[in-house]
Order: sequence, then C-alpha cells, then structure tokens
Amino acid sequence: MKANSMWRSMPPEVQQQLGQDSEHFRKCLDSLREHAAGEHEGIYGPGSMTWVLYREPVILLGGLRAILLQIAHPAVAHGVSQNSNFRGDLLGRARRTYTAMYQLVFGGLREATGAAKRVHSLHSRVYGSLPAGPGSQGDGRYRANDPSLLRWVLATLIDGAIEVFETFVRPLSLEEKRRYYQETRLAGAQFGLLPEQLPPTLEDFYAWYHEQLAGETLRVGDTARELAGLLFNSPFTQGQLDELLTAGLLPERWREAYGLAWGPGHQHAWKLLKGTMRRAIHLTPPKLRYVTAWHQAQMRLALARGERPTVMARVLNTLDSFVDVPFSIRPVAVKASADDKD
Repeated sequence: MKANSMWRSMPPEVQQQLGQDSEHFRKCLDSLREHAAGEHEGIYGPGSMTWVLYREPVILLGGLRAILLQIAHPAVAHGVSQNSNFRGDLLGRARRTYTAMYQLVFGGLREATGAAKRVHSLHSRVYGSLPAGPGSQGDGRYRANDPSLLRWVLATLIDGAIEVFETFVRPLSLEEKRRYYQETRLAGAQFGLLPEQLPPTLEDFYAWYHEQLAGETLRVGDTARELAGLLFNSPFTQGQLDELLTAGLLPERWREAYGLAWGPGHQHAWKLLKGTMRRAIHLTPPKLRYVTAWHQAQMRLALARGERPTVMARVLNTLDSFVDVPFSIRPVAVKASADDKD
C-alpha cells in the first residue's frame, strides 16, 4: 500500500521513466543470468579476476576514494544528499553497502540477483532536481537509475579496485586487467547496465574514464564538500589516516578539489604507509587474510560438490551465525545447497 501510494504521488513523467527503467532492468537480469558462472558459482565464479581482487579486505580502503569521485558528479551528490540517510546513519549505510557488494561478488546466483534487485529498488526511489546554476545540464532532473550515472558510479569501482590492489597487493598484468574489465562489463547488468552500454575494451574504458576525470561534467560543489566532510568525520573515519589514504589514492586534480593536504610530510607518510601495508599483506598467509565472504563462497561450492569445507570456512561460517562477522554475506546452510534453493 505504501509503495502504491508513493507511486501515485509521483509526476506522470517520473512514473513513465521509472516504468522504462524497470523494464530495462528485467533485461539486465536476463543478461546477468545468461553470462553468470553458474547457480552455485554466482555471477563471477572462483576462477574470476573479480574474486582475486575482492577477496582482499584491503580493497575496502578504496571506498572513500570511490565515493569522493562519485559525488564529484553533481547529480550523484544531490541524489545522495536529498534522498538517503547518509547524514543520520552513515555507519549503517556503509555496512549495508558492503554487505550488498559481497553478495553481488561472492553470493550464489540467486543471492546475487536478489541483492541486485534490492539495490535497483532502492535506486528507483532516488530522483529529483538539481539546483539551477553553473554546470546544470538538460532539464536539471536526475534519477539514480539513469544509465549515465550508473556508468560513472561503476567506473569509479572498476578503476578503484585496480588502483587499490596494485598499490597494496601486487601489480596486475595487462591481461589480468583486461580479464577483470570484461568480467565487470558482462556483470554490469547487476547495476542496470547491459554490456553494450559500457566501453567494449579496457583501453576504451580508460580513454572514456580519463576524459570524464579531465572534463567539465565533474566538479566539487558545496554539496560534495559537505558530504566529504561527513565522510571524514564519522565515528569510524575520524583522524588523519583516512584522509592520507584517500589523498594518496585520488588523482591529483580531485585531491586538490577536495582540499586534502599533500605536502612533503604527507607524501613521505604515504610512502611509509604503502610499504608497511604491503609487507604486512605479503607476510600474512593468503587464506588467513581473505574476506569471510570468500570463505563462505568456497564452503557453498564445496557443499554443492558433496565435499567437506575447510575448517576455517566452517569456523567463520558458524561465527557468522551468532555475530555479524566483518566482510561476510550470510551464513551458508550446512545442508546441501540450501543457500541457493530457498
């Protein structure tokens, strides 16, 4: 009833556009299922570069970088500011975002498509008008499911994952980057983008992406600065470390646009921080540092094959049944493949 009431209160042109978005998303889900690795493997599967990158918890360190680049687009900034609980529940919003991300990456196909549907549904409620002024485009309206905005948000995640992985874990070969991009391009349907709505190759993607970064569409206005201030003064991001991490990962133009300090002392601290984190990561056995969601995915696959999951997967999965273990999706049912059949 509440959803129907909200729908009736929308202007007719908004109803029409949201209806078109909904139809487009159904096509995206069909494409997603067509290109998915499998019911138990999920969208990407254990042999994917996406799993290689996202099993590393350090990938989350690129979160602030991605958000700052996203809200440099005025429509994204105003969408976040006007339509979300960003100010009142920043921690809860972050936790829900990361849980959805791990469900999309490491969940079984049913779980991943379920997360995609929830994200699309939430985005369908995010629409409005930009204030008149410099940089205003078109009729000044925006909606979160606009393909051009979805493309920009996805682009910051694609580039950010590569940037963070190469900064703290190891360099990626050109072939690995190409594989990762093609996986993301095919799976972009989870965000509401068909493969033909994204650049066809990694090289085409970066040509477009760098053009956006250097162009006039993106700009850091008052709304973006306000949101950035909230990001850097939340209960879990207070202090200079988060600003240093973000400044070190951001392109120079956007580091300056947000007013992040980057003097000789900061650059020296960034160099030390990178070296320390690299050494810590390389000294930690891989399976001890991989995120819980990766272990849960391995457990789901082992159960589907009729095999016994590893001790670590079973322990983490059991703990996640009682407490909210960081970087998890949801506990995997111990009985055969219940996770993907409910």
